[in-house]
Amino acid sequence: MRTIILFILLCVKLTANTQPFKKEISFPEISSPTLVKVMLDNEIYAYSNHDFSDIRLKSTNETEGYFIQSVQQPKQVSTSKQLTASHYNRKKTTFLYIFAKPFDVETIILNIEDRNFESTFDVYADGTLLVKDVKIFDYSRETGNRNFTIHIPKTKTKELKIVYHLDKTTSFYKKYRNVEILTQYLSIKSIRCLNTNQSKKSHLLTTTIPLESNTLKEKKSTYFFKSNNIPFSKLTVMVDNKNFKRSAYLYASDNNTTWHLVTRFSLFASTFNHQLHHSVNVTTRAKYLKIDIENGDNKPLEISTINIETLPKNLYFIAQVNETYKLYFGDKKLPKPYYELESLVDSSTPTIKGVFSPIEKLKVQKKPIIEKKISFFEQHKKELFTVVILLTLGVMGYIAFILLRKH
Repeated sequence: MRTIILFILLCVKLTANTQPFKKEISFPEISSPTLVKVMLDNEIYAYSNHDFSDIRLKSTNETEGYFIQSVQQPKQVSTSKQLTASHYNRKKTTFLYIFAKPFDVETIILNIEDRNFESTFDVYADGTLLVKDVKIFDYSRETGNRNFTIHIPKTKTKELKIVYHLDKTTSFYKKYRNVEILTQYLSIKSIRCLNTNQSKKSHLLTTTIPLESNTLKEKKSTYFFKSNNIPFSKLTVMVDNKNFKRSAYLYASDNNTTWHLVTRFSLFASTFNHQLHHSVNVTTRAKYLKIDIENGDNKPLEISTINIETLPKNLYFIAQVNETYKLYFGDKKLPKPYYELESLVDSSTPTIKGVFSPIEKLKVQKKPIIEKKISFFEQHKKELFTVVILLTLGVMGYIAFILLRKH
């Protein structure tokens, strides 16, 4: 009878559910074994381990093999064209550039021979003003810094017109008594127009995360966000302010108590030179995020949300005809399984798409403790050890007593 009870308890232990979450998988009807791919969603990210070691795929009667793989990003292809001015109006300080056929332009690099100057530039595409008062400068005489690059909204154009404005009343020129030694007109030898195109549409998924809370202490603002373990490769801070330049620090945590530094980056925006930088490329996954921003003596930035961009991951498995499949996850203690399926297929293997159902919370069954039968000697070993010592001492005392009597 005891053996039967132990066997029953062992079966319960082996079949007890330790996974708190489940998702069913649906896919089109199949007539033969087929490779299925299902995109992991934010609910799975929220409750699974960082390495997905807890994920188990089960059919009706057994645990199935699977593998998880990131979606490949399209490659970026950069193209450029170098042009010399087809027309130059010195009086109106205007350069005209014409492409052989319409060309996508998003960056213009100026080949300027002059040094020690400060100017603003306007750029027109096919007669339409794209950017105005972009600051171009060369401070060789002062710091050695220079900027000969103009960023514009990506535009397909046949004709580019560039107009520059040399204002000799600026503080830069006022620093010198004899401004005649500084540039009177600019000599732009050529320009290089660039664009970056992707071979196909990006697969990145964007998730908007609202601000949980923020604090201000000693000229530093801290912004807290709950990212729910969603992995990401790019983070964009949505700042409402217009003109600023601040140092920022991104931290991550899994318990909202212990934080580790992920990266340091800069946030800046300027309506004067049309520059904007709110993003940082960084790969991480955490339940909580916080951003520290050094304000100095400036007002804190107004931040209400952040956007994170995630490279999707797909779960692959071979589905059998008339079989159903469920994904279980959430048990943090399970070791990561390794299956041979990934080595049996490649990118050319045909697949069909599956879909996860909404998350279902399960009742976790605690594994019963099977009591091991303890022998009489093991149960009373301390008492028996004491008796043995006493008997040994008694025997030794008796022997000593006999030897003393003989003498």
